[in-house]
Amino acid sequence: MQNTIRQVLKTTLLAGGFAAAAALAEPPVLTAEVSDTAVLTIGKPHRFYTMAYDGGAVIFDGDNGRIEGLVPMAMNATLDFSADNTRIYVGETMYTRGNRGDRIDLLSIYDASTLNLLKEIPVPPRAPVNMKYNNMSLSPSGQRAYIYNLHPATSITWVDLKQEKVGGTVEVPGCTMAFAWGETGVSSVCGDGSLAMVTAPDAGAATVTHTKRFFDAAVDPVFDNSLYDNTTGRAVFLSYTGLIHEVELSAKPVISKPWSVQVSAGYSAAGTGTDELAWRPGGRQPIAWHKASDKLYVLMHTGPYWSHNDTATEIWVLDRKTHALLNRWPSPMATRSISVSQDAQPQLYLVSMEAPAIVMDANTGEVLRSIEAGLAEATTQAGH
Repeated sequence: MQNTIRQVLKTTLLAGGFAAAAALAEPPVLTAEVSDTAVLTIGKPHRFYTMAYDGGAVIFDGDNGRIEGLVPMAMNATLDFSADNTRIYVGETMYTRGNRGDRIDLLSIYDASTLNLLKEIPVPPRAPVNMKYNNMSLSPSGQRAYIYNLHPATSITWVDLKQEKVGGTVEVPGCTMAFAWGETGVSSVCGDGSLAMVTAPDAGAATVTHTKRFFDAAVDPVFDNSLYDNTTGRAVFLSYTGLIHEVELSAKPVISKPWSVQVSAGYSAAGTGTDELAWRPGGRQPIAWHKASDKLYVLMHTGPYWSHNDTATEIWVLDRKTHALLNRWPSPMATRSISVSQDAQPQLYLVSMEAPAIVMDANTGEVLRSIEAGLAEATTQAGH
């Protein structure tokens, strides 16, 4: 009798185990995935872009540090933004077989909300230089793009963005970069210390004049990543020793007397001695300009002349109008490039290839967050 009971229990347990195993082995019910596409909010004030040497511009949200997207770009490309922030313009050069083959130069236009490619405009051979903001610029209305060329002579091509075609090319021998002003004007920094002032009308021949020499390129050059405001025509050129040269770009340009950031801080102006230790600007993008408050943010380090590529140990905040030093903040990392948002509560964006990106409060110098994925060589944002 007991053996019979044991046998019944064993059979019942085995049957239950097989049933449970069979139930577990049944495949789960799969639900259909719903595909969607993220859309970026236009005109977000604390959005910034970072660039390195691998092509593409990574888009970050400065308020939370998250990656929002990627603007596809070829190596050594340049990007700029329409005045209403709805379009992203990329000047780029590529080859049909990667590093060789037929060369293709384009002005590529992307939707800033979806990052979809809208248009490719073939352009003459541009200067394929990496992370030079002023390699391309837009007119205040956004009707024109100006692209700096090097093939082999230097020139500037202007593109009619409304008609989506090249309007013309103007030679600027011995000059570099493109700083747009007015609707038909663009300037280029020249090796003799002057500015080439180009006026390119919609019809008829372009004219080129030169300003007087305002810096000595052999003794104290200016950074090619200097700043300008295409709506006012005001340009701020920072020299290797720390002189600020201001120019009002127009058909009749006005050049102001230079002033020294070191003198503003109570030091002597830095010289050009190779053994002369002084506070000096340095980095790839060593200066940022918050235009509404007229504050300049300059990356500074101690070093001899010709240390203009060194990373920053301090950030100096200066008033562009009064030349007063407002703040000196320790740089939270060895900063290579700096940019600033253009809103009423501005943020500073600091990047380097050696450390995570840093977001700072541009009014107080407080570090708001670091971004591990933000390793980069340069940074920019709309309205830079």
